[in-house]
Amino acid sequence: MFGKLYNTLVFVLLFCHDLCDCQKKKETLLSEKVTQMMDWTSKRSVIRMNGEKFRRFVKAHPRNYSVFIMFTALQPQRQCGVCRQADEEFHVLANSWHYSSAFTNRIFFASVDFDEGSDVFQMVISEGHLWCISAKKNNQQV
Repeated sequence: MFGKLYNTLVFVLLFCHDLCDCQKKKETLLSEKVTQMMDWTSKRSVIRMNGEKFRRFVKAHPRNYSVFIMFTALQPQRQCGVCRQADEEFHVLANSWHYSSAFTNRIFFASVDFDEGSDVFQMVISEGHLWCISAKKNNQQV
């Protein structure tokens, strides 16, 4: 009887220890992600993303922040005048947020240009989203 109880206790302790380690790893990963996003934001209000950054900082968990993404095609050969105007307005919005007293490390602005992240465009299109999505902290998309 004590053998079964001992085995159960050891199993529970090991299981709880693994959960604690997993939680610490998530917290460390989250802290690293937020620190990196804050570093990029300190240099430019709108973070430029490619496919790898998008998957790591927008799609992947853990995430306790929201990211507003502008999808553009700004290269001259694309001849997208609307993209240029929308990009300018998006930068105004991001700068306004960045320099406001309400600024926190919970909301970030990013852009993905077609020529730097066509794989992201394919991912977004295949998931049925339009040109602009908001990845909220619980990974719901609007």
